[in-house]
Amino acid sequence: MALKLEKLRNFFSTSQIDSASNISDLQAEVGFKLTYFEQTKQLVVKVIGARHLPSIYGTQKPEGYLIKVRVYPGREKCETDIVKQSWPTFNQELTFDLQSNANTLKDQFLGKFVTLTVYAVLESPNKNGTNVRRSNSLRNSFRFLIGKEENVDVRKSSKSRQCASRFTFDNRRTIGAVTYNLDPKKFTQKKYLTHSTPDIWRVIQNISSGIDFEKKESSCNLEVTVTYFNSEDGNNDRMEIALSKLRCSMMSMHEQEKLGGSIYLKITTFEYGVRIASWKSDKFQPTISMKIEPSTATLQAIFKNYNLRNIQMTIRLISKNVLGKKTIIGKIDLDNGSDIFREAIDSPSNPITKSLELGSQR
Repeated sequence: MALKLEKLRNFFSTSQIDSASNISDLQAEVGFKLTYFEQTKQLVVKVIGARHLPSIYGTQKPEGYLIKVRVYPGREKCETDIVKQSWPTFNQELTFDLQSNANTLKDQFLGKFVTLTVYAVLESPNKNGTNVRRSNSLRNSFRFLIGKEENVDVRKSSKSRQCASRFTFDNRRTIGAVTYNLDPKKFTQKKYLTHSTPDIWRVIQNISSGIDFEKKESSCNLEVTVTYFNSEDGNNDRMEIALSKLRCSMMSMHEQEKLGGSIYLKITTFEYGVRIASWKSDKFQPTISMKIEPSTATLQAIFKNYNLRNIQMTIRLISKNVLGKKTIIGKIDLDNGSDIFREAIDSPSNPITKSLELGSQR
């Protein structure tokens, strides 16, 4: 009897593991259909839908999903409406002009491809139709922050053209993208001067946020300015450090969100290991790009010239959750061995600015 119960227990345990494994193996996909009109030289991208999209980011649940479409090498970008389900159905047609002197479909499509980037939207538009931006609340609350905003022209036509204004990165999280080369052989459904593909479904691939400085999947960079002022008597030398821009990869921002707290920056200056000055920013939410007003994000430290080699300046990016637990996300140490520090000393009164990586401390 005991043996039978053990076999039954193992059966259900194995079934549950297999079921969980199958769920985790499901890959996010996006569906679309392409139609080219020879007479107007327009490409219509019909975004059908997506499936198996992530339903949670850190402690936040997306309020919806949207897809941005772009036809390269063109610069025009169009976006779908926001759909709330994690298996969203869009069925939206986005129209792009492919003006050229090409005489054949092959020449028209040469070197062109379509990208569909899938986003999770953490904040939906308000009733007035404008987007509720986290950066707006930061601008109103904190003097040292300048929110980042991106604008894209809204284009209209009688042929179902829908190009929505873009949200800031604060509101959206990149799930991934699909790239599809325009190949005449794939446009198998043909009518008079019209060429279409069948419905296409592709697995969504991970991408970076597109910021040029990124070389690692998980990283944050901080734009830092250091200025050294020497005094006449050598007893009141001054070192000034200012911050102007924070940039993080998408992966790093997602990791910050998982900590479940607000973020802030802190600068501390030490002399012989003893703190002599410090500065702390207001709290803000995880982001991939944030401008900082240098005049309000500056720390000055005064010391004697003969102690210059014993001065150390530390910049930390810190997360603090609702329980008060602090986690150091990244850290920059500046001292006599740092390039920016030595350059500032060699050029008194001349500000030296560099983009420095916040080394991971976790």
